[in-house]
This record gives sequence, structure tokens and C-alpha cells, in this order.
Amino acid sequence: MRLGPGALALAAALLLVPPIRAVGADAPAAATVAMATVDPATVRRMPAVQVPVAFLTGHGTEQATYAGGLLWALLQQAGVLAPDPRVRLHQAVLVTGRDGYAALVALAEIDPAFEGKPVILAWQRDGAALPGGELRLIVPGDRRGGRAVRDVVRVELR
Repeated sequence: MRLGPGALALAAALLLVPPIRAVGADAPAAATVAMATVDPATVRRMPAVQVPVAFLTGHGTEQATYAGGLLWALLQQAGVLAPDPRVRLHQAVLVTGRDGYAALVALAEIDPAFEGKPVILAWQRDGAALPGGELRLIVPGDRRGGRAVRDVVRVELR
């Protein structure tokens, strides 16, 4: 079933997928994938963080200040983070846009126990709401904007 643009606001904030069991002698005992359908209204209720960025795009340099909720805080709120920081060293977050475009962020990049980079799901650019109420993944410090996923609809912890 394909959801229309207005249906995203009504979607459940989080959907957890049961563990996926690996097979084979050398495979780990179990791997868990936590997947969330992102509700923009839920993210907008999170404390706002402002992040100034400058990155290269196919149309030149983009410079802006984005405001949004921390990706780390969203994962904490969902209750999907392993309590042991050593486990989090081996995990990543896959963020997908409505058009299927996706980017991967190492969990250690955003984990305050490691790098603690303020990666956000932005709802504002330079003080103005993003078009259509969408969310955009913003990864400060990236030289190119390849991980600036537009119209975020799904977040997966792997």
C-alpha cells in the first residue's frame, strides 16, 4: 500500500521490526534492525538544535542554518539504542527519503560517548519551514551534501 503525502503525518511514530536471525557457523547469533516511520509532528516536538552548514552540491555551495531535532535523541526516544557503547561502535543509521534516496550515518558519529556530532532531522532552513513540512537529514561537517536526505520518511538502526 502506498501512502499519500498527507498520510505521513498520521503514521505511527515508530514501528519496530523483530530480530533477524543470521545463519551459518561464522555468523553472529542474532542481528536486530529497528525501523521507524518518521512522524514530522513528533520530531518537531523535540528540542530544536541549530546547525550552520556549508557543503558542495551539484549547483554550487549551499550555506544555511538548519534547525531540527537530534537524530540521536530520536533513537533514544524510540528505545532502540544498546546500553553498551561497544555495541554501538558496530551500528549505523540508514535514513531514507520519500523518493527512495538514502544515506548512512555511523552511530558512533552521533553517539555522545564517541564523536557526538549534532546530526539533525531539520524542519527549518534559515528560520523558514522546509517546503511541505518535510524533514531533511543534515550532517554538519560533510564536505559534500550527499547525506542531506530530503523529505525523510524512514530511519533504520542496523
